[in-house]
Amino acid sequence: MILRGVGLVILLGLAVMIVTRGLTPSPGGVLAFAHLIDLVFHEAGHVIFGFFGQFLGVLGGSLNQVLIPALCTGYFLWHRQRAAAAVTLFWTGESLADVAIYVADGREMALPLLAEGLTHDWNWILSELSLRNQALPLGRAVFAVAVIVLASAIVLLAIDMWRAPPGPASAGVLSSERSARDRKLQ
Repeated sequence: MILRGVGLVILLGLAVMIVTRGLTPSPGGVLAFAHLIDLVFHEAGHVIFGFFGQFLGVLGGSLNQVLIPALCTGYFLWHRQRAAAAVTLFWTGESLADVAIYVADGREMALPLLAEGLTHDWNWILSELSLRNQALPLGRAVFAVAVIVLASAIVLLAIDMWRAPPGPASAGVLSSERSARDRKLQ
């Protein structure tokens, strides 16, 4: 229970950092490190989804970046591991917030890319959909979804914390009390 409480405080702190950052990229720190992790899955998504055509190949970066932690969340929920699911759900929300920054930059293209001359994914996607002028409102919408996912992760961990069975020390006391009670009944 104590570890879950510490985890809850950490997730709350990170959520505050993400929300206060808004649609501006982090210059450094833990959120910049999280962006680098997201970036690995983002770039892999271009390769994976590239087999399904150019549009999905470009969209696949952002899609894979969010899909991987979402799939991990589904796995943990399936196996009733709510605390682990809360952490990966939080990662999903953080990744969505990262994508929101990229979407919002789709018109201005001010974000630095990995190398000179690369295509800005969201400029290309929004141009293909005739939505480039809507980049900022769409980025805000994705960010709003990210905040909902982050809040859901925190609620999930809080519920898990309160519903968690007692720790090993408490369980030992309870089982010894139960054993003593059973002996009296015999």
